[in-house]
Amino acid sequence: MNLRILNYFLTVAQEQNITRAAAILHITQPTLSRQLIQLEKDLGVALFEHSQHKLTLTPAGDLLVHRAKEILYLVEKTENDLRDQETNLSGSISLGAGELMAVQTLANIVHAFQEKYPAVTFDLFTSTADIMRERMENGLADAALMLAPIDMVNYDFICLPQAEEFGILMSADSPLANKQRITAKDLEGKPLLLPSRLQVRSQTLNWLSGSIANIKFIGTCNLRGNAATLVDSSHCYAIVVRSPMLEESRLRFVPLDPPVTSEVFFVWRRGSKFSLTTQKFIEFTQCFLGMK
Repeated sequence: MNLRILNYFLTVAQEQNITRAAAILHITQPTLSRQLIQLEKDLGVALFEHSQHKLTLTPAGDLLVHRAKEILYLVEKTENDLRDQETNLSGSISLGAGELMAVQTLANIVHAFQEKYPAVTFDLFTSTADIMRERMENGLADAALMLAPIDMVNYDFICLPQAEEFGILMSADSPLANKQRITAKDLEGKPLLLPSRLQVRSQTLNWLSGSIANIKFIGTCNLRGNAATLVDSSHCYAIVVRSPMLEESRLRFVPLDPPVTSEVFFVWRRGSKFSLTTQKFIEFTQCFLGMK
């Protein structure tokens, strides 16, 4: 199995048709068919279910799509990183971040770094700390901005100066929208979304402990943007961290009482063989935050 065959496979998986895929790849249909048959033979599994009009991925094929995309991404990133060693700073740095107020600080760092090294680009991935940690483990992210609590074993980190504040996201016309602070008692009888990340959910459940029996839990949500859509359409409530992305005319964020906050860390994997560009960015971030 080589990279060219993986690219052939991904193109067929996307098009679900040998003829269209062959045209995109600029090879003949028989050649592409032979390559796929040989790939299935080498792997010992069927990757496609054949029908008259299209190809459908088998479970094994679906898994290979996911892995093939990661492999090709890592190969491209490695090639770029190697080229960085021989030239002025350039290439791409892959960063993860939650939907946090601290992203503004990250944006300031990125802007300052690009003013110094204009050929460097950034690939920003938004998700929860658990998923970003997995991406760093798999080499798909160089560093990440992560909300505590997190396991720092095998990681180096910088603690950002500001903590993130939890509150309730609600419709602007909610009965609670005019309050300055929200208590657990205020939420009794209300439909409530919790954070999906286990450690954060435990933190918020502890805050709710005195009123849990009287609250209608309707589910969990991992990203504030999706929670906002649910809140806006169904007039439920959601426990989230304060975010710079808030449509004030339709939604309202009200802090918790007593307050609940979490630290934010800039994290990278200890001992990783980073490109020169990524090493410089981590050093730059340390200096930037140290100066602040």
